[in-house]
Amino acid sequence: MDAFQEARSSLHVTRGGVLFREGAQVDALYVLMAGAVVLYRSIAPGRPVAVHLVVPGRTLGFRDLAEGRGHRSTARCVTDSVLCRIPVAMAEQAFGGHRPLERVFLRDMTQELSVMRDRLLQIISLGVRDRLVLLLNQMADSFGVAKGDGWLISNPLKRLDMAALAGMAPETISRCIRHLEAEGVAYFNRKNILLPSMKAFRLEVDGILQRG
Repeated sequence: MDAFQEARSSLHVTRGGVLFREGAQVDALYVLMAGAVVLYRSIAPGRPVAVHLVVPGRTLGFRDLAEGRGHRSTARCVTDSVLCRIPVAMAEQAFGGHRPLERVFLRDMTQELSVMRDRLLQIISLGVRDRLVLLLNQMADSFGVAKGDGWLISNPLKRLDMAALAGMAPETISRCIRHLEAEGVAYFNRKNILLPSMKAFRLEVDGILQRG
């Protein structure tokens, strides 16, 4: 494992930086230590759509490596981010002699597939308002800090990306945001989202999950 330790490198990427592009060969795996990364997939030339939000502690690249077909998406840092970069050759060597390390990446690949499956089920079974609430819940867990009885989320996402991740048209999300603000569930500005009562919000989430 000494060579593996030496091969790892810390990577600091500014907001907007691209880790890899759709279709490119997989030359490294990544662990996100701080920040946020969004995976985008092209549905038409020049029309990338957000398909997955990667949060700190999660990995990138393993699923693409396992499938052997190059990167399925483009990974863009939506905040200044810190990652651990592991060259593929060294990662494959390390996996052979250190199964717990391989299991970390397998766990994250399974989690990514589970999130995408759940999103499809939500699109089928839940309304757009409830899907946005569940996205806010995910963001609160990763980017929120306590503020009084509520929670303040430092929002790394553009409205267009939020709409895609919640499975709705871009024009729909503005209407959903107005509804949540009118209900007192959440308040939005350009950089932050305020959940005024975390207890009430969690009850809201629990109700949605039970209905779904």
